[in-house]
Amino acid sequence: MTGQPSPSESSGPVPPAGNVPPADPGARGGTDVAPPPRWGIPTAIGSLLGFVVLSFVVSYGLTALGVGPVTATIIATPVGWLSLAGVPLLASRRRGNGPRSDLALWFRPVDVGIGLLACLVVLAAATVILLITIAVTGVTPTSALGNVAGHANSHWQVVALAVMALCAAFVEEIHFRGMWWSALRRRGLGAWPTLLVTAVLFALVHLEPTRVVLLFAAGLAAGYVRMRSDRLGPAIVTHLLVNLLAAVSLLSLL
Repeated sequence: MTGQPSPSESSGPVPPAGNVPPADPGARGGTDVAPPPRWGIPTAIGSLLGFVVLSFVVSYGLTALGVGPVTATIIATPVGWLSLAGVPLLASRRRGNGPRSDLALWFRPVDVGIGLLACLVVLAAATVILLITIAVTGVTPTSALGNVAGHANSHWQVVALAVMALCAAFVEEIHFRGMWWSALRRRGLGAWPTLLVTAVLFALVHLEPTRVVLLFAAGLAAGYVRMRSDRLGPAIVTHLLVNLLAAVSLLSLL
């Protein structure tokens, strides 16, 4: 955990690629300006598609070999994360200025308080959305992870799914509010449109039609604290606390 923002973060949104002024080596007391990252939206798309392909191929292959669907999910999902979070981290190191600068991946102690407040907002919104959904459809929405846990036949599977729920907070924030956010902002998209786009992507990628509005609201909350703080820490804490409740709910099945 670090306490001081990097120059690129404290100076506001990252300018579009190509608009970063070159450093003046002859200027007295001047500092070098970090060059724009050499990755963008195509890399973000590739990272997302890689997650989908890896998860599907591994899950399908394991199922074909006779592995149960719950175990297949427990194995396939983290493999897919190698692309979802691995690509942003690798791209920022190899073709950018590092995760702290490119993805705003850093924390401050105050992020815990910000994340807690945002989590309470998400829970309040989720309660309203849940009540409206039940009133309109007569169906209580359940998460995909909860559905998988309902078919678990051993304690280790439930524990593994609970751990996955916690890890997902880091992985998904690095991808959506880290890589996608940075790529869209460098393309010149405004902060509010970027907030909306990343929230929509976050909601749709989960492939949970009955919870899409709830997921969109959660994406808005995480994106808002990302936008206001100009760092990923508060978004990760928000997501982690929300998923912590899901993990506790899963462990109650033991």
